[in-house]
Amino acid sequence: MKKFTLIEVVVALAILVLSLAGLLQLLSSSQEKIGSSIEHWNHTHILMQAAEYALLQEGKDDKLEIPQEIFDYPDYTPIITFNEVDEQLPDDFKDQQGQVPLIGVKIEIVREKDKKTVSEITVDRFDYEENAP
Repeated sequence: MKKFTLIEVVVALAILVLSLAGLLQLLSSSQEKIGSSIEHWNHTHILMQAAEYALLQEGKDDKLEIPQEIFDYPDYTPIITFNEVDEQLPDDFKDQQGQVPLIGVKIEIVREKDKKTVSEITVDRFDYEENAP
């Protein structure tokens, strides 16, 4: 039967402790990243619901409010604004007859507790009202 010296036992325990510490740090870091990814996915999902509603509405009403039965997130507020985007078009397209102008729809999701914008997107869409008869 082989007997181990005290030094060998201490070195073996130190290696074991360092290995476990590294593993626990890796698990902790992974859990934080998973939580961050879930939060990012939730904010993106909320933003896409607000964007779908805003893009389906006619007009350019900056006071557009989404009904609660469609946007049921009391901790978040959608802010929808409309901007002109003609300067983004190439010069060849600006003065063509029958060209439908674009309008930018900016959707922001603001968290109520700290009034911080957690997610935003700007989508260009056709502005059919400007050419309406």
